[in-house]
Amino acid sequence: MTARLSRAVRQHWLLVLFLLAGVLLRLVVEIAYQPALLYIDSFRYLRDLGVFFPGNINPIGYEVLLLGPVLLVGDLGLVAIVQHLLGLGLALASYSLLLRYGCRRWLAALAVAPVLLDAYQLQIEHLIMSDLLFQVLLLLAIILLTWWGTPGPGVALLGGLVLGTSVLVRLVGLTLVVPAAVFVLLAAGLRPRDGWKRRLRSATALVAGFVFMLSSYAGYHMYWTGKPALGGATGSVVFGRTAMVADCERLELTPAQRVVCPPEPVAERKRKGIDHYIHWFRPEIDTDALPEGVSYSEAQHSLAFNVLRNQPVEVFGGVVRDFMKGFAPMRTRSPGDVPLARWQFQTEYPLYTPEWITLDWLEYYDDGGYSTNERAAGFLRAYQLGGGYTPGTVLGLALVLTVAAMLGVGRARRSGLRAVCLLSGGVGTAVLFTAAAMEFSWRYQLPALVLLPLAGAMGITAITGRRPDTTDSTTNR
Repeated sequence: MTARLSRAVRQHWLLVLFLLAGVLLRLVVEIAYQPALLYIDSFRYLRDLGVFFPGNINPIGYEVLLLGPVLLVGDLGLVAIVQHLLGLGLALASYSLLLRYGCRRWLAALAVAPVLLDAYQLQIEHLIMSDLLFQVLLLLAIILLTWWGTPGPGVALLGGLVLGTSVLVRLVGLTLVVPAAVFVLLAAGLRPRDGWKRRLRSATALVAGFVFMLSSYAGYHMYWTGKPALGGATGSVVFGRTAMVADCERLELTPAQRVVCPPEPVAERKRKGIDHYIHWFRPEIDTDALPEGVSYSEAQHSLAFNVLRNQPVEVFGGVVRDFMKGFAPMRTRSPGDVPLARWQFQTEYPLYTPEWITLDWLEYYDDGGYSTNERAAGFLRAYQLGGGYTPGTVLGLALVLTVAAMLGVGRARRSGLRAVCLLSGGVGTAVLFTAAAMEFSWRYQLPALVLLPLAGAMGITAITGRRPDTTDSTTNR
């Protein structure tokens, strides 16, 4: 047993070093902030426990799948510990998948280093937030669809159910069925004995699983609210993006649309940012001026789609600009972006609500107090601000390598890995682009820490060739 363990450590020594560093960093986070970190959204999740009302701004997947079950047996401190363990699990699962497809051990270890060592990843794991669970579900879907080679209808159905569940955790998962379905069409049944019928059955099964989860949740939403939906703030999110470019003087607006069209110049709107128009714009206008029978939400919807029809280039251009921000070499903030400090470690316990509200929730779900170890918190902040994060250029390079493999550069055409690159790279790109369509936040870039290095390592393996000792059992021929 000892000899086997020693041999495993020698073979995977770089992963062991990264894993040890990741464990130590997470221990420092646990020491620095007790019991966990609470953000604005954290209180919404806690407030909805036991009620599971689907009409709020966030869907209820996080409460049902992780937060609620853990709080049944423990406190908020245990939730943070579970999330840190899941973060370590993300790295181990990605590493195992890469080795299964012939990636060199050192390259696989480098690919999982961002999840283990990135300070922004550490911070989100310690927050009572849904982001970590979303990452887990995305990686789980990729593993399900690729682990056994070409996925049949049963595995594809399960993958669709997992992707659908991810939408119930974070709505930006809504577009991920597209790259997943394309992957299944290309990867399933490419062997001579499998024809297009099997491919179509597998793709149909994946889409059916995805649609089943969303339609079931929409039915649950209708039971509570009287109308089918996936969340209570979709209109305001679309409105926030379109409000940034709406030309209120030139567009043909209805009376209701004119009330909610921002009166300030576009340059001033950009300084305020999308987040302002999603959450804080309503008190600035006279909602009593809305025509009788038209709600503020309906006016938002109407104006948003008017702008989408008449100013698609401006809207799309804003989305592309925000998408590209995630590949910047350094973590910076443009005017109007969500404050970067929200995702950075502070030397004092960060409070986003009046202290008495935080203490009330801590009293209900924990021991009633919070604490900060200044030395540990100071170390984490210095580590994060001193470069303890993954540069966006590294993620961009990983995406370029993924595309190169998909195009058949080097040995990729005969590698059997092009479809797998398409899945991991496609899901990573889709989730970032969908998030950018709503608004830019460095928090929304975190799925890239899992997906893009995975895709990049797979791309390098496809281009340069697999590890010599790799079996061919998982090849998507």
